[in-house]
Amino acid sequence: MTAINRTYTTELKQQVIMEVQQQNRLISDVAKQYSVSAKTIYQWVRKKDQRLSATMNKSATMNKSAITAEIANLQRKLSQLNQQLVAINSN
Repeated sequence: MTAINRTYTTELKQQVIMEVQQQNRLISDVAKQYSVSAKTIYQWVRKKDQRLSATMNKSATMNKSAITAEIANLQRKLSQLNQQLVAINSN
């Protein structure tokens, strides 16, 4: 069997992925409708899932850094307030 390398538009890929993921259509049905191999569609969906996962991991890391910085800031403020309280109580 001869492999044919075809180029698909981004719009087609997005439409196909949306139908599989959001409309819960079977890959085989979408493949028949758009005359694209099921393997190709599976690879598109998997690649999109991997990009989404990587983006979410990066976002979680960034959120963790922001939270850590905020905790440090709040700890500094708490220390300052405790010092002020001690100074007030010693008078």
